[in-house]
Parts: sequence; structure tokens; C-alpha cells
Amino acid sequence: MMDTNFKNQTINIMKTVKKISFRLLMLLSLASVTFITSCDEDEPEVAPAAVPVASFTTSAPSVELGTAITFTNTSTDATAAQWAFGDGETSRDLNPSHTYTLVGNYTVTLIASGEGGTNQTTAEVTITEPAPVEEPTEVYFTDNTGDVFTVQKISGIGVETVVETAFSTTGYAINMIYDDANGKVYYSDDDNGQIVSVNLDGTNQEILATGLAEPRGLALNDDQTLLYFNERGIDQVSVIDLSTSVITVLYTIEDFGITPEDGLIPEALAFHNGDLYITAVEIDAESVWMAKADGSSESVTNIIDYDAGGYGYSIVVDPTNNKLFFDDTDSNKILTSDLDGANISSVANTGEKAYGLALDLEAGKIYYGDNAGSIKRANLDGSEEEDLSTVQDRVNRGLFIVKK
Repeated sequence: MMDTNFKNQTINIMKTVKKISFRLLMLLSLASVTFITSCDEDEPEVAPAAVPVASFTTSAPSVELGTAITFTNTSTDATAAQWAFGDGETSRDLNPSHTYTLVGNYTVTLIASGEGGTNQTTAEVTITEPAPVEEPTEVYFTDNTGDVFTVQKISGIGVETVVETAFSTTGYAINMIYDDANGKVYYSDDDNGQIVSVNLDGTNQEILATGLAEPRGLALNDDQTLLYFNERGIDQVSVIDLSTSVITVLYTIEDFGITPEDGLIPEALAFHNGDLYITAVEIDAESVWMAKADGSSESVTNIIDYDAGGYGYSIVVDPTNNKLFFDDTDSNKILTSDLDGANISSVANTGEKAYGLALDLEAGKIYYGDNAGSIKRANLDGSEEEDLSTVQDRVNRGLFIVKK
């Protein structure tokens, strides 16, 4: 009996344990599902990275050659950029600037890169020839045509050259120079035997010397206080003190070692570093001479003789390269030499007498007029000659340039 009861109790206990185990297992399973669900809700799915969209703007779609273009990167979802400018040049800057070296149309490509990949876009830019720019140089020359003598001005060089009357002169002007420190023009008036001072616009005309015998070449010292001049008619070289108007004769024909019967005929004149350079145009004296500007030379030195050329109406000094430029009427050429007359070479073949020379050392140009009515310029070696103005039968003489 007891065995049967014990057996039944044991069976009941085991059933109870199974029920409890099943319920515990169900609870554990439910808790696991709840935990997993809870974890899924706390950590949402990560979206894929966005693909970049490449885009950019330009500072200008069309610019003149030599002008830089700035490219502004406006891409989205990008962290790096690679540019190709269409001319073989590239950049990895985010916002680069680029200057093209040739005229033309170019396709600019931008490749934008990011976590989501790459994307590219293109745009066209145009590079044009620079617009003509007016040069800052004006050319002034005397025009002795007809009964009214004038100073003409050439402007607009490089764009549209304009020749106009700057002012009317007193008498027949032979040589003309410019004092850029004081804005004064000085010219020799052959008709009236005078040397005249005038403003660049023709106002405030003043007679500095009168009663002269065929005044010709003019030159200023470095501080523009002394004005040197030649008197062709009496073979003299003199100077005017511009502060006192006192005139002093520096050299006569005897100082050149030439007899009055032979004649000297001093024509053009230049000043440099305390020296005067003088051209003479008479037979057997047709040459270039040098003397001290203070009149202290015991004799004037002949640095270029007749056979080498120098029979001319114009002479200027290149102080940068220590050179003389002068015309040789016998050969109708412009020549150059060292300051001592050595190493003579030809610069330009004018074909006519050259009346008036001027140098623009900054631009490397020489300007000259001729008695055929032309005003020309060329490089200092004579290359790239240009005709700035030609009027048939116009009588050109003195010439200078002004930088605006």
C-alpha cells in the first residue's frame, strides 16, 4: 500500500516538475524574443552614403588672355575634387584659379569624390585676345608746312592713332626738346633767330634768346637749369642760364681746329654726364664732336670722322647703355656708337634725311622723323619699324616724346 502511494506521489512530483520546466522554458523563450525585439528597436538600420553631385561656377565664362579664372566648387556630398582645365593642366584644389596661355575655347572638367562614389561635370570657358590698349606715349613734332608753323601731337598709339595740332609756333622751328620736370618745350626758331620757351599746350610763350645766327640743336643739362644751343650761322656753341637768362659762348670754330674759311656748321646737340655731343654738317667737318659742357675743353674732340658717317641733323644719348644715336645724311641711315665714337653700327635705313630723334628706353623704342613727311618708330636695333604718321610734302623737323 505504502509502495503504491509512494509511487503515485513520485509520479505526481515528476509531472509537476515537467509543468514547471515547460512554463520556465516558455518564459525564457518569451524573454529572449522580447530582448531581441528590444535590441532591434534601439539600433535602426544604417542608410547607404549619398552619391556626390558635382557642380561648380566660374568667375567669368570668357576672359582676355592672361586673366585668371577662379573656379568655385559647389558640389554636394563630396570631400575631394579633381580638375582638368582643358589645356593639359590639372589641380586638386577645392577652389582653384587658372590662367590660360593661349586663346581658344576650353572644356573644364570637375570630378567630385565622396563616400558614396564619384560624379563629374563640365563647363566651357573662352579665352580671347586682349583688347587694344592705348600706349602712354605721345609724340610731338614740328610741322613747318605752309605759312602757319605748328607743333603736331600723335596720340592713341596702339588703338587708333590721332594726329592733331598741339599749338602754333613762332616762326620756323628747327629743333625741339622737352623739359619733363617743368613741363616746358624749348625750340629754335630759324626765321626769327630766336630760342623760344612754351608750355606743352602752347601757353606762356617766352623768348629766351634773340638776334641769333641760325639757331639749331638744343640740349638741357640734368637738372634742367642750363639750355645749350648751336648757332649754325657763326659756328658757335653757347649756353643759357635759365635762372638768369645770361648767355655764355662755350666754343667757337677755332676750338674745333677748323678755319672759318672751311666752316663748321654745327647742327645737332646732346648732353650727357657733363659732356656735349655735336654734329657738324660741312665738307671735311661732317662728323660728331665731343666737348666738356662747362666750356673747359682746350679743344673739341672729333670722335667720329667724315668717313665713318655722322653728317646729321639729330643726335641723342642712351644713358642706360652708354650709346649715341645719330643720323648720317650721306647714307640716309640712323647709326649708333659707343659714347667715344667706337663700334659704329646701322640701326635703320630711313631713305630720307632724319629730322628729329627720341628714345623711349623703357619700351626699347627709337622715334624719328624724315623730310618725306613721315614719323616712324622702331626697336632700338631697327627691327619692327612702324609708320605712325605720313603726310606727303609735310616738313617735319624737331621731335620729342612725352609719357602720360
